[in-house]
Amino acid sequence: MTETGSQPPLDFPELEPAGIAASADEFANIPSQRRRHPVIALAAAALALLLIYQVHDDLFFALSHSQARNVGDARSLIATSPSQLPLNQYVSLHGVPDRESGLTIDTAGSWQFTQFFRLLGTGSRVFVSRVPNPIPVEQAEKDVFVGRLVRFKDLSYQAAIRKYFAERVSATHFFSPGTVRDGVAAGGALPTPSLTVADLFGEKVVLASGDELSIDVNRPADVLVELPREKFPDVAAARAAIERLGGKIIDASVQTSDSRNVALVVTFPADQRDRSMSAVGDLDQRVRFRPMRTTYTTTVANLGVGKDFLSVKTQAGANQLPLDQIMAIRTLAKVQIPADALLLLEGDRPRDHLKTLVVVAFLLAFALVNLLALRART
Repeated sequence: MTETGSQPPLDFPELEPAGIAASADEFANIPSQRRRHPVIALAAAALALLLIYQVHDDLFFALSHSQARNVGDARSLIATSPSQLPLNQYVSLHGVPDRESGLTIDTAGSWQFTQFFRLLGTGSRVFVSRVPNPIPVEQAEKDVFVGRLVRFKDLSYQAAIRKYFAERVSATHFFSPGTVRDGVAAGGALPTPSLTVADLFGEKVVLASGDELSIDVNRPADVLVELPREKFPDVAAARAAIERLGGKIIDASVQTSDSRNVALVVTFPADQRDRSMSAVGDLDQRVRFRPMRTTYTTTVANLGVGKDFLSVKTQAGANQLPLDQIMAIRTLAKVQIPADALLLLEGDRPRDHLKTLVVVAFLLAFALVNLLALRART
């Protein structure tokens, strides 16, 4: 009789396959299915490196100096060679913003509004994207802009901005009378196909023969006189007072922005002009004198020139406008953004892109793991 628990192990040698030891691992020769295919590993590593390349500008900017580099006047960037431009750097510059042709850009679904404008005197080559958050008052008053300088063409939405400016945004350009006279004289016989004139900020403006110009001409012999209605209740009373002192009324239908005054366009004889104006001023301490001017609206094709005057052709003839009496010449022209334009992203600082370092480190680790896995397989 055999005791329980002391039975010897059963042995069935006849069931073992021939030539295979009992201690052998039957799964040793099964290939592992965990290893990644070489093509997939290479593709994953290449994708990671491509993503790193896509953010390499942000990476370099994050590693750049945190102290803004002062480049001075924005107009100095025009004369700087492309290789010397402080691109993708944290810079500080100052300039005169053209808020007339500026845009206000808002992001859909948010209440943040960004001002987008060019700096005058740069030939539309330097633009600023103003930070939407409040900026210090002293910085805003000085028109100083601090941020990241990039190429305009590197913006993802640059095509839309260029198209919008070219089709819908106009800016006022002011010209000196002498510059316009020289430009028209150089154009030869009118109408000219086009006229290129530099405005007062040095920006070249191309004017077609049909483009309009507004010419403001001073009228030194005439003056706008405003008298208080409290003392001169109507035009008749004001007219009588001025004519009594030697003035001649030219226009009594002038409208004034101050309803408390009566406005008249008056001329005085040259030999007693100062004496008569002094007497009119003594009528009341609220009497106001304003210079008079006439605005001629014409086209480039209707301009003529002389030695010291511009002439404007009209149906009645030609009006000669002495250069020394022309106060301003102005026009509206569409804003064209050059291919080499620059953009300052105000408020964009290197420390704002520190998260890029984390992303790049993760992508590098991902690429390295895939390359090491490929090496282990070989």
